[in-house]
Amino acid sequence: MYPLSFIDLTTIPPEQMVNPLWETEEKLHMKLYLSVRERYGRSFLESEFMDGTSMDTVLLWKQDIDGASLSKSFLLSNLDCILIEDGCQDVEDPSLKHAVQWLDQTEKTFKQQDAGIISTLQSAGQGIESTSILLTFYQAISEKITTIVSMIQSNKESSTTQTEKNDDALLERSTIYLAKSSPMWRTILSNSSLHVHVIVTRQAYKGETAETVDEALAILGQADRTHSLLTGQVSLVKFDEPNHLARPGRLLYKDLVYVVKRYVLRLSDSTTRPPWDMAFFNPEYHTAYQNAQRMKEEGAGYPYWKPEVAVKYLIDTDSYPYDVAHVSGMSFVQVPRSRTHPVGIAHIPALHVDEIGLTSEKYIPLNQTISSLPLHITFDRSDMKDVHRSQATTATAGGISPARWRLLTHLSQSIESQKQLGFEQSDLDDLRRLIADTNVTLLGITVLASALHLLFEFLTFKNEVSFWKNNTDLTGLSVRSLFLDMIGQVIIVLYLIEKDSSLLMIVPSAIGCLIALWKCQRAAGIAFVKAKMENQPTTWWNKVLRIFGYELRATRLQWDSGNEAKDDKEGMPGNVDLHTLSMECDRIATKRLGIVFLPMVVAYAVYSLLMEKHSGWYSWLITSASSAVYALGFVLMTPQL
Repeated sequence: MYPLSFIDLTTIPPEQMVNPLWETEEKLHMKLYLSVRERYGRSFLESEFMDGTSMDTVLLWKQDIDGASLSKSFLLSNLDCILIEDGCQDVEDPSLKHAVQWLDQTEKTFKQQDAGIISTLQSAGQGIESTSILLTFYQAISEKITTIVSMIQSNKESSTTQTEKNDDALLERSTIYLAKSSPMWRTILSNSSLHVHVIVTRQAYKGETAETVDEALAILGQADRTHSLLTGQVSLVKFDEPNHLARPGRLLYKDLVYVVKRYVLRLSDSTTRPPWDMAFFNPEYHTAYQNAQRMKEEGAGYPYWKPEVAVKYLIDTDSYPYDVAHVSGMSFVQVPRSRTHPVGIAHIPALHVDEIGLTSEKYIPLNQTISSLPLHITFDRSDMKDVHRSQATTATAGGISPARWRLLTHLSQSIESQKQLGFEQSDLDDLRRLIADTNVTLLGITVLASALHLLFEFLTFKNEVSFWKNNTDLTGLSVRSLFLDMIGQVIIVLYLIEKDSSLLMIVPSAIGCLIALWKCQRAAGIAFVKAKMENQPTTWWNKVLRIFGYELRATRLQWDSGNEAKDDKEGMPGNVDLHTLSMECDRIATKRLGIVFLPMVVAYAVYSLLMEKHSGWYSWLITSASSAVYALGFVLMTPQL
């Protein structure tokens, strides 16, 4: 991602180079505002000298940037109890509890990012250890190692006062009271957006000596004229397709009870509401779900709150030839010609808001019942070293270099362009999560493993196609397992569709079904053959096909009755039909294992019917069938062994 890779800089004279204006490790001052306004103006400075809670702008945070990373959490609330010294400890408000829990979890995760080995161990195996016995054991061992490493690092950190001070800075939290009648809270509830504005200046222009708004505005104007001012803003509300409401579910056994009472025992009349009438039993959720579905059909956006803002201070120390300086992507300003800037142009740093890690499950849906909202803001710069956060544990954590910024910008544009190909937001979230929430080392290993997996899968597919295309002998092969495997794959695809899974999962599974169907056709030799007019029982579809003189038969599964085993002179089987023996072993193994596992599958289906909520009978059926597929996987494998 280096734009000058194909340019020989040694052939370009220094007087034709565009150099950076700001120095690295520059002493900076930062201010963050929360406002209903999209553009920075005088009202922002007025909020510093007045009561910002009754205005349309409030100063959230101001601080000298003396480290590589800053972090602070904010609790925005319209509850009057937050003005009391003891806070809202006894208030049973679900919105407040959710906001506080979200901040606690985020701060805990953010603090754990400082321990590189801990984060690596915790990232590995998350969500996939249940699919493998080896990964389960690995996860257990990694948790033990994580505990030991945590104890060692805790003892080490307790001996350093400075480290404890940094830890406290990472967990700093402020509560911002916004009255219900304030312009900002009314903006939140009216499907409009609030904005976070970031103002970064060199420390000489931080304006701490200003006593009036006019003086502060004059200092800020001087910083702008000397190109010592950086500004940036991000909207805190995103309008997207409603994805936070699942289909209403119910306990299906109540449907059976209702049908028995209503139509068999005649114990209830027509006025009794059936359990599947969700508009009666759960009207609020049903109405909200119907409105969300209507918004999806109309393409309307639902308002979601962005609880995270990651600001990156981006500075480029490279010099660029005047003719191709635009390829750097940086901002350029005119400066007086000098020995440092011979062409009269210099490039300045930029503020980048990194949102590649903001997946849909992190958004908070906004409605009229919201009383509190969390907001976690981080500020990172890559031109300073900080011992406390020397190692970034995720792809977007820590400071950002120009090359990394260009890469993330390219990835963000590529991800958003996938919408034009029919991918939904859940599909894009999978890609974002892979890039942003994965440890950097683990991400590289994952990419390598995925590439090898694709290579091996392609070779496997090639060998399978070649094998079944040229196969003439079914000895030792379980055709029944192939058919059961195909049925299982079809059920899994239907299950993924029922659960609204990502296309990244549905499409490969559907392709696997087509391959399994072709393998079954090749193994069984299913083909249309001329009908033999014999008085033998046959299926109904063959009776129809016989009208046209054809039958549908599995030609490779027909046993040769004349090929019987004969004993040789020593009494041992002589001419053994291994093909017949394979199918017989297949039948016996599948039958006996099915007898063992079938009660387990039925028991789980009954448990799911009685204890778990489903959106309908089809949902319960396909969920139970998918569980049966996973449980009976051993049955499909044993005949091959």
